[in-house]
Amino acid sequence: MAEPLLQRNVRVRRIIAVDQKTAQALGDPVRMQILEALAHKPMSAEELTKALASAGQKKAITTIRHHLDALKNAGLIETTKMVEVRGAVMKYYGPVVRVFDFDTPSGTDDIHSKLIQETSSKLLKILRSIQVDKRFLSGFEKNNVACPFCKGNHSREKAAMEILNYSLARAMEGGDYAGLLALGKEAR
Repeated sequence: MAEPLLQRNVRVRRIIAVDQKTAQALGDPVRMQILEALAHKPMSAEELTKALASAGQKKAITTIRHHLDALKNAGLIETTKMVEVRGAVMKYYGPVVRVFDFDTPSGTDDIHSKLIQETSSKLLKILRSIQVDKRFLSGFEKNNVACPFCKGNHSREKAAMEILNYSLARAMEGGDYAGLLALGKEAR
């Protein structure tokens, strides 16, 4: 047996729960920019075309509509409003996910590492309370699908992660979180 040239343990650093359709939809940089633009306000295809052009992404409106269809089919955006304009229907779209398409500033790894460690122990307490909740457990009595790789059942793990993910999204969209962001700006 040959000696390995490189061998190391790789740790999971992030958890992203997506299906194949969602992954494909997020794989296009224009779609990521569309999601970022829609995070600020619902827009029509025409408004998105103008907004993307001002951000350096000049695309035809038919291309933008194609991207909107892909995002909608993946469940990443929804129609928020329909307006009649000169006998036609104009649709406005809003995101159901929040994406951040930027790199973390360099030099913050040590700070983030310490915060991640502290937050992990707090989240473990929350996960423990979710896992023992009878309402949570009742949904898994009939769902015994074994993982083809480890023969374990990851449905409880995925559901707990989704509960945390949806809860985090709800907390961040509220006015209380906006107040926290304002406090952070004042502290600088």
